[in-house]
Amino acid sequence: MSDDISIRHELRCGDLGRIVSLHGEAYEPLGGYGLRFEAFVGRTIAEYVLDNDACGQIWLAERADRLIGCAAIALRDSNRGQLRWVVVDAAERGRGLGKQLVNLALDYCRDQGCDTVILETTDGLPESQTLYERLGFTVTSEAVGELWDGERPLIIMEMSLT
Repeated sequence: MSDDISIRHELRCGDLGRIVSLHGEAYEPLGGYGLRFEAFVGRTIAEYVLDNDACGQIWLAERADRLIGCAAIALRDSNRGQLRWVVVDAAERGRGLGKQLVNLALDYCRDQGCDTVILETTDGLPESQTLYERLGFTVTSEAVGELWDGERPLIIMEMSLT
């Protein structure tokens, strides 16, 4: 990874909107990830802050003050962490940034005493699913559910930390 990338976890005003924007820009070319997806991400981030009291941590990767990647953990009940909002700008992929961000999230979960980490994903994201599997996540559930643009496969993956 390049030396001119910094990663921080202290949130500042404007960061949540930048995370939503990065998701919109990174996923829109994939098809099926348009404005409704961006709004869905915005809603889940708002819920994280308003309903979950931001219980967890978000990591922001920046180059020259430009957000190029992020990952987050929302702490849940029963000693579980939920991996959320993992995204890397298309121009920055293939350099290990996504893996580094997810590993920071997993280390945080270990430090918080989490027994397991879960994540939700969907089809059409093979690079993401491959990364998660290489790090030790396994698929625990696949079902069709109502997501931002109608019914889509909802894939739940889990990793044991014990």
